[in-house]
Parts: sequence; C-alpha cells; structure tokens
Amino acid sequence: MHHLAHIRQQRVWVAVLDREVCAFLDAEACADALHIWEISVASSAQGRGIGRHLLETVREQARQQGFAALTLSTFRQLPWNEPFYQRCGFVTLDADQLGPRLQQVLAEEVRHGLPAARRCAMRLTLPAKPSPS
Repeated sequence: MHHLAHIRQQRVWVAVLDREVCAFLDAEACADALHIWEISVASSAQGRGIGRHLLETVREQARQQGFAALTLSTFRQLPWNEPFYQRCGFVTLDADQLGPRLQQVLAEEVRHGLPAARRCAMRLTLPAKPSPS
C-alpha cells in the first residue's frame, strides 16, 4: 500500500512500454537532495535502457527543482546495483562522507535484516540550476 501513497504524493515516476507500466522510480525530497528509495524494471523490459532513462529523467527534474544531489543506498558489487549507478555518475560514499541522514538510512536497512557489509550509500552531485537571464 505504500506505493499508492507515494503515487498520490507525486514522488513516483513510471516508464511505459507497449501501453504497460514496465518500470518505476520512487524518490523523496530530503533537504537539498532527492533520495531514490527504489528503482525497479520488469524482467521482460530489462536491458533496454529503461532504468537509465528513468534515472536521467529524475536527475534532470531534480536539477530543475534546485536539488544539489541525488542519493540512494544499494547493494555493493552486484552488476545492476553499485556498478550500474557508478556508470551513471554516482559516487560510493565512505562512512565519513555519509552525514546523519544516510547513516540513518543504512542503519534502518540493517535493522530490517540487510547485511551492512554488502550495502553502500551513493551520491550524484547535480550541476546548479541556471540563473534566469
């Protein structure tokens, strides 16, 4: 049910293929960053660049809205997780770079049973929104 609430809050982007929703990205404004909570692409639609396109769309909208960065947490070393986001320009943060919010995100994941050693937080710094001329 939390997906419906997030859709109502207009924090979910979707991709449509052949008139069917095939992917979504759920993000939330957190101070100066837009935090990506989840990105998912249906297995039948994977390998077509749909997830990357969703990410690029959200990146541009976040930049236009004046956010300084995109952040997320993900699994380390899985090809469709940390390495994928690195190819998209995200940087894996060391523990001393996390800040309280991302520390809390990772700690909450551990409380829910995810292995701390296999998780990381990442950040993509966005260029400043151009000033009106």
